[in-house]
Amino acid sequence: MRISSWIGVCCALVLASGVRPAAQQEDPALEALLTRATWYALDFVDKLSSVVAEERYIQDSSVALPTVPIPGLGGRGGGFSGGTRGSAKHRELKSDFLIVKSAGELWEPFRDVFEVDHIPVRDREERVTKLFLHPTGDSQARARAIADESGRYNLGAVRRTINNPVFALIFLQPELRWHFKFAFGKPDRRMGDDVRVVEFLEEARPTVITGLPGQDMVAYGRFWIESATGRVVKTEVRVDERGIKATLTTMFRTDERLAIDVPAEMREDYELADGHVSGNATYGRFRRFEVNASEEVTPPAANPSQDAASPAAPQ
Repeated sequence: MRISSWIGVCCALVLASGVRPAAQQEDPALEALLTRATWYALDFVDKLSSVVAEERYIQDSSVALPTVPIPGLGGRGGGFSGGTRGSAKHRELKSDFLIVKSAGELWEPFRDVFEVDHIPVRDREERVTKLFLHPTGDSQARARAIADESGRYNLGAVRRTINNPVFALIFLQPELRWHFKFAFGKPDRRMGDDVRVVEFLEEARPTVITGLPGQDMVAYGRFWIESATGRVVKTEVRVDERGIKATLTTMFRTDERLAIDVPAEMREDYELADGHVSGNATYGRFRRFEVNASEEVTPPAANPSQDAASPAAPQ
């Protein structure tokens, strides 16, 4: 069925080789706003990279899609069982979700599914977090294997890489801004009086999103940006190629406890020739992953020759 094969094809993320400076916009006000947004996006992901969130991810399809068997039904899960694949129109996932900056300064999302359709697939041990708390030479490879495993639980039983709430922010990276043409869009007062809408259209090739084998998929969409701060409060990415229409929308909010901005909700919508797939992910229980150490201080033994009534002078 074309609907399931497309989901596996459309969403491979590649970065174009070479680094070019961000293209200068004709409007100085727009260029200044984009510069603030770029600095904000870099700071946002840097802060989020030390935080893990709990993600509740609901996927629905108008037609039944392949699904993999759930390993370790009822608790402890190892690898995948050899059972026959089923099909479904609805899927609910709970995962630990975090962003990790790789050695190449890329933002890599990791989603570790621990519950599928209300069935635990492993003990809740936050295994991805522990990989980065106690890293070894193969931590990245092991975490990527976990993400690949988790991706199989999607409707269609494939991994998608743009279903990442901060995906659109990579378009603001200095290395990628030159790919796009930006322009002010229509005001959206619902998002606040100080929020400007900025539209973008990808012009460079190869494109950031690619299909298989090597199909360019042009991205366009909008950013909602606070004028004074460059804070990005909403993003929308669209792809419309060869009968495929995909939309990814993310809303952001401030987590008061951690005092940082975080994703609040991600919505996906895929319109295909033979069906429709939607996804909705919400994020909560944000917590920093960090090593906590404690130490016990034992006072030195008393000196028997020391007169307790006449303590020695401080040294």
